Amino acid sequence: MFGPRRALKFRLPSLGTQSQQTLRFTPQISRSASTTTHQTSPGPSKWPRRLIYAGIFGGLGVAAGKWMDDKVSAPAEPGTREDTLKMEEIRRAYEIGLPIVQELRNNPDYVEADVYGNYTEDDKQQRLTSGPLKGSRALALQKVFWNDKEQKAISVVFLGNGLEGWPTIVHGGALATVIDENLGRVAIRSFPERTGVTANLEIKYRTPVYSGNFYTFHSRIDRERTTDRKAYVTGEVRDPVGRVCVQASALFVVPKKYKLQEIGEQY
Repeated sequence: MFGPRRALKFRLPSLGTQSQQTLRFTPQISRSASTTTHQTSPGPSKWPRRLIYAGIFGGLGVAAGKWMDDKVSAPAEPGTREDTLKMEEIRRAYEIGLPIVQELRNNPDYVEADVYGNYTEDDKQQRLTSGPLKGSRALALQKVFWNDKEQKAISVVFLGNGLEGWPTIVHGGALATVIDENLGRVAIRSFPERTGVTANLEIKYRTPVYSGNFYTFHSRIDRERTTDRKAYVTGEVRDPVGRVCVQASALFVVPKKYKLQEIGEQY
């Protein structure tokens, strides 16, 4: 008969199976709990690394803020204490921070000189580059290294942020003025009368020239084409790593119709 007894027989094996499964899984739960407890043990503290990162990025933030402040603030007026301090910093960088300066000084073929050496202080005030454009805001420093053997000159020039056309970029007209003078220094040395004027100037701007840095102006005379009254000169402006930023060529002449003041060699 298949009444309650048969039903009970079916239920008992089922209960036995469930009981065995429960006993069988109990140790696994215990092992899992043990493993979890082991993994959550405290590790080394992360605070030292966080403090290091905070110091690094904090320092970068301060440096970036100072750089932006220098860029957006008004240039220092010549003769002020701020201008004096900046000029001292620029001269110090020229003396000890520029490899090109040490290289040229160690080369006996080059002679170092200041610009406008033949002019009095009153005369300098009347000149654009030594008067209105003087001080840390503009042409803070100009030094010329002359090579008489090769008839070429290398000028080291600091271009201040007062020469900017666009923010951080030196105005093309200001660059042209400095280029014209540096090419003229080489041209006039080839003239017996030690004077002359610009007849033609061509400039090709290759890459931006950034303010607040030193650049070198390279000038060389074309000996084959140059005469006692005409001098052909080529030049380049290079950044601190030697990349060419500007190329230029010019013709300088000694006028026949009127007498010019002799400039001399120290200019």
